[in-house]
Amino acid sequence: MLFRRLVIISLLAGLVGGFVLSLSQQWQVLPIIFAAEEYESSKAEDVSSESASESHGDHDHGGDWSPEDGLERTLFTVLSNVLTAIGFSLVLVTLIAISSTYFNKEISTLSGLFWGLGGFIAVFASPSFGISPELPGVSGAALEFRQEWWISTVLLTSAGLFLAHIWKSYWRWPISCILLVAPHIYGAPHPENLYAGFPADVAEKLAMLSDQFLVATASSNLIFWVSLGIFSGWALKRFPLPRAV
Repeated sequence: MLFRRLVIISLLAGLVGGFVLSLSQQWQVLPIIFAAEEYESSKAEDVSSESASESHGDHDHGGDWSPEDGLERTLFTVLSNVLTAIGFSLVLVTLIAISSTYFNKEISTLSGLFWGLGGFIAVFASPSFGISPELPGVSGAALEFRQEWWISTVLLTSAGLFLAHIWKSYWRWPISCILLVAPHIYGAPHPENLYAGFPADVAEKLAMLSDQFLVATASSNLIFWVSLGIFSGWALKRFPLPRAV
């Protein structure tokens, strides 16, 4: 009964959050991505013109599949957002339930808002201090290094925030602070030049777009996490969980 209720609430919260994120991205994020893709394609044309004879024999297997622009791309974006939101909501709802059932923390719409803000800090804000969201075509450090740092940052930040919320000891503050700053002291991997291969004028335009992209993705993710947290808090309050014996 408990497991089923958590799953149902997570699915509903994921649907709400996924659609909210998709609407926000449609308004703020996607126009910037489309603008950056124009520069990416021009770069690809320059590279291919320089090495067409070399690449002709090496890449004769067809391009990678991607959804067509328009309705197909929009539907795949919405589907991806909803599935991602369901995964995040499963974690968020479970943590809220644990804090309430075992640590007697109150569940409400307001507490859900704070949980959503915590999710935003752990999953987006803290990692973005080290690795900003990247536009198409912009260079980055090796993918495996970025993934390792991002996952470590999310886990450490989440642990720090969770301990600060549930632990009653004075030691929660220094330990939580250590967990929050540890990945940034270690440092995120960065490339030597984000805009390598682009002409100077294009690199300048991409730098401006990158700044806009950071603001747009931050606001979209903030809206997403707030809506996810508020709905989760409301649903768990509306359909209360059994208390631990």
